[in-house]
Amino acid sequence: TLGEKLAAGDAIVLLASSGIHANGVSLARKLAEKIDGGYGAKIDDGSLYGEALLAPTLLYSPVTEALAAAGIVPHNAANVTGQGWRKLMRHPGAFTYRFHTLPPVPPVLRFIQQHAGIDDREAYGNLNKGAGFALYVAAAEAERTVAIARQQGIEAWVAGRVDAGPKQVVIEPLALTFAGDDLHVRA
Repeated sequence: TLGEKLAAGDAIVLLASSGIHANGVSLARKLAEKIDGGYGAKIDDGSLYGEALLAPTLLYSPVTEALAAAGIVPHNAANVTGQGWRKLMRHPGAFTYRFHTLPPVPPVLRFIQQHAGIDDREAYGNLNKGAGFALYVAAAEAERTVAIARQQGIEAWVAGRVDAGPKQVVIEPLALTFAGDDLHVRA
C-alpha cells in the first residue's frame, strides 16, 4: 500500500504546478473584486489574471505510469492542493519533511500573494506555490524520477528529504516550519 515504505532518508521530488490548480480559488475570486481591472488585470508575464486562473491543471498520471514502467515504486505521494505545502506531511507517520529547493512560483501565484497581501507562511500554507505533486522515493531513485517526469513533459526537482523526527514541514530557504498540528484535514 502506498505510504507503507516511507522512511527517513527518502528523497522528495516535487513536480511542477501549472498555476493555481484547485486551491486558492475563493481567494482568487475575492481578489478579482478588489483589484483594478479585475480578471482583466495584467500579471507579470503579460497574461490576464482571469486567463492565468484558467490554466489547465497538470495531470500527473503519465509520470506515475512511466515510473511504474521503469520499476520505480514511490514510497508515498501527495497532491499539493488545499492546505498547500502543509499537505506534504499528510502521511500518518512522525517524519520531518525538509525542503532545500523551491520550484519557481507561477506568475499568477506571485500576483495573488502580492495583491492579497499575504506573507510566505500563509501563501505556502494554502497555495501550491509551484509544486503540484510530491513523490517520496528512495534517495537512489530521485534523479531518475526527475528524468522520467521531464520525459513526460513535467518539470521536476529533487527538492528535499524525509528525516526522522517530529511531524513537520521545514522549508529551509524561507525559514518556514509547519508543525503537525498546523495540518487540519480529515484523514
